[in-house]
Amino acid sequence: MPGKDKVICPKEVTTAITNLRKSLVSTCYVVVGYSNKNTLTVVAEGEGTLETAKNEGPQNFPKNKCRYAIFKSSHKVELANTVKFAFVDWTPTTISPLRKGLLSIHKGQVRQIFHPYHVSLECSDIEDLDSNAIEDKISFSSGTAVHITKKGTKSTTAASTKGENMGNHIANDKYDEREKKHKKHRHFQVNTNGITASRKLRMEGDDLILSTVEKVRSDNDPTQWMLVTYKDDATTLTLKTKGTSSFSDMCSKLTDDEVFYGFFRIEENFDEKVKNTVKFGFFQLVCDKLPASFKGKLSTHRGFVTGIFNPFHEEFLISSKVDISEEIVRNRIRRTIGTDTSILTKSAADEWIPRETATTTSSFSSSHNSNALKKGGGGGGVKSKGKMKNGRRQKRRLKFSDKEKFDSMINAVRSDADSSTTWILAQYIAKSTITPVLSGNGGWKNLQNAIKETKNKCISFALLRVLDQIDNSSTIKFVYFKIQPKNISPMLKGFCNTQKGAIDSLFQPYHVDFFLNDPTEDGVNEKDIMDKVGCASGSKSHVVPNT
Repeated sequence: MPGKDKVICPKEVTTAITNLRKSLVSTCYVVVGYSNKNTLTVVAEGEGTLETAKNEGPQNFPKNKCRYAIFKSSHKVELANTVKFAFVDWTPTTISPLRKGLLSIHKGQVRQIFHPYHVSLECSDIEDLDSNAIEDKISFSSGTAVHITKKGTKSTTAASTKGENMGNHIANDKYDEREKKHKKHRHFQVNTNGITASRKLRMEGDDLILSTVEKVRSDNDPTQWMLVTYKDDATTLTLKTKGTSSFSDMCSKLTDDEVFYGFFRIEENFDEKVKNTVKFGFFQLVCDKLPASFKGKLSTHRGFVTGIFNPFHEEFLISSKVDISEEIVRNRIRRTIGTDTSILTKSAADEWIPRETATTTSSFSSSHNSNALKKGGGGGGVKSKGKMKNGRRQKRRLKFSDKEKFDSMINAVRSDADSSTTWILAQYIAKSTITPVLSGNGGWKNLQNAIKETKNKCISFALLRVLDQIDNSSTIKFVYFKIQPKNISPMLKGFCNTQKGAIDSLFQPYHVDFFLNDPTEDGVNEKDIMDKVGCASGSKSHVVPNT
């Protein structure tokens, strides 16, 4: 009999998931729960969206039980209809800590059962279970989300009908329907008369700010960006300036002694065939030296202000004008749409400082078809939560048995110049200590063998570099593995889990990740890895043809 840490998946569960993937089957979702501590069972199957599944009854997503679900939806990319799959992990906060601990061991196994899928959604509150969140994730992951207004539209949230812009799959009627639903949940409504009575926040010039937002969204107007700030005592929003010039010109208008809200459009290429896709961004600049009481007042405006500029693809909350630039924005967009390979050029590999020593915000700079990861700052290891002493929490730092070797391994696997390194392996053997073990090439099979050979009572972490083909473009992707054997002592697991964020940051950025108890027993192979990479990049189809 398998232990409680081993998930039992009956045939009815795999059959339901397989049937969902068939192209002529009307089923759009499958909800799975537990019949006992570790045995899965089908709770519900049906047609419709996440909202449909929620409304069918509380048994689908109860307040005290875990649920896993997979949803199928149609997604239009230009003139092609594609089918996308989304995985939902429902773990409510009311579940006991002991049960949550067991469920955390199940996560990796359950995800493998539901693989492949394009996006995932982890929820602990019923409000987080939102169909629109899934649609937005699919749009962003496939690079098709766009929020351009068509010529003559009055709404600041209408979609573009221009054929040359990627993402015009969002029909106006569908988009308006979604926007109406969103507005029902907004605490602040954009009042075209220029005032919100609830917060006494005004917009100077009546519709001047709203009309400028429309101009930025419109393909038929040259306006590229706008800056909004406060007038007088932070009760009136005023349009500071707008422009048709470059992004750097907008940045030059910023100062560190005012509060700024910025809205801009920027063009980005998805690949060689899909060029000049329009993305929108929003940033809020609130400098650190402002009084805490004034910052508190600004926080009450946030819902209203973001409502003026919604929707947008990327949001930046910054405290200095140096935190925003065209390079920073483009790199964030590339990571979102999956065109950022996160690899290092030869020169960048020599300059790069690994993530655990960085004290400044990361940025990625493009060089031909690869990206250089540059880091600033220095000294010290990664801090994580530690013990309580005299009522104060002491920070526990990650240590390295050989930091120079670890830095060298990370540089090698990310560098274009070093084709001999496609994977690296490190281990968490002692409390708060990372030990670099091996690096090599040959793909997952060689990495798997290395894990077996070095297997002992420790937790392993690995980074694998793979090649993903998207249409006619070859892109580099990175896969992150955490291998936690079942025989690890609870004490070591506890120490490692408290430092999870710090450890993960050492290997970031990566495109997909795997959590394994055993690289052989969990049955992961190169096809599984590439399937997951394909799901993330949108290059894989998951529809099962009818036989």
